[in-house]
Amino acid sequence: MSTLKVDAIRHNSATSDAITTAADGTCTARITGMTGGGGLSNRNKIINGAMTVSQRNGTTAVQLSASEQYFIDRWENDTGSSFDMKCDASQSSEAPEGFANSMKFDCDGVSAVSGGHNGLITTFLEGQDLQDLKFGTSNAEDITFSFYAKSGSQNNGHVYGVFLGAYLNGTRNAQTKGFTVTSSWQRFTMTFAGTGTAQSTAINNDNNKGMQIAFSLASGSTDLKNYSTWTADSNLLGFTGQNNFFDNTSNELYITGVQLEVGTVTTSFEHRSYGDELSRCQRYYQTAPADTLMVYNNNTASWLFPVAMRTTPAMAFIGLSGSGAALAATANGFRQSASNSQSSGFGYTASSEL
Repeated sequence: MSTLKVDAIRHNSATSDAITTAADGTCTARITGMTGGGGLSNRNKIINGAMTVSQRNGTTAVQLSASEQYFIDRWENDTGSSFDMKCDASQSSEAPEGFANSMKFDCDGVSAVSGGHNGLITTFLEGQDLQDLKFGTSNAEDITFSFYAKSGSQNNGHVYGVFLGAYLNGTRNAQTKGFTVTSSWQRFTMTFAGTGTAQSTAINNDNNKGMQIAFSLASGSTDLKNYSTWTADSNLLGFTGQNNFFDNTSNELYITGVQLEVGTVTTSFEHRSYGDELSRCQRYYQTAPADTLMVYNNNTASWLFPVAMRTTPAMAFIGLSGSGAALAATANGFRQSASNSQSSGFGYTASSEL
């Protein structure tokens, strides 16, 4: 048996090493994927990045506006200065190869932007899930963001923004980048340097907001920024030179395969099973249809949530008759009572979104 003794392995055309060996017999490897596209689990910090889970609305379109609301799990619109995001948002079956779903935005009204107007599509991550970024130290990590997107024919060539907001000691700090969509699917990758305020202030280590990841579809001139390092700016932001998605009712946008990972290497998208993704989503929102649960006259019953929620949820009940009331709801479950001489078959929604 022969032994190959080298300090590093590099492709002829590469500018950096793929594998670097160490004197102790270990190595560091820059791996972008496994054979067949699997493996390397738990590296994607985004929940529902493949847009497979839609507990609230299924495939039914939701009319967005100046009010903020979730349209598929973990994804909502976020507005600044009461900007009216006039579009339908839905879970779509239009997707690139290897994916089944995307989120679709279909502009159905014109909204001009100025000043501090902002219209974003956003998701939030908990601070306690981001401690491996080492923010607050001189070793703060770079992070790589990737996603697939395509436009309709009308807005082919539009530039939109990516806005990352890290909650450093509870205050949002920002980086921004831009991307140009076409009417064909593309995968976009971008790396956000672990520099600037990330080296002096940590992300809060709790179950509150730790980072906002957003696609800016419209932004007024006040909030168009090009931040290439973490910068203290608590505003919602767009990217310098971006277009306004809401300038034509024929504009369409599709996004899927959203991934955020530690380091500078873009790996293949981490596909999860539907059950795994659903469980992750249920930490923030879950529902059971009417007649799923039953409580009988003058009794109290208890239910455990299938997944412990982020915090005590806001609850609403479906098909509940009489004067029954929820008692002692916690992040783990709730109790429900029924009045004398009545029974109630009911369902519920529970939300503890960030």
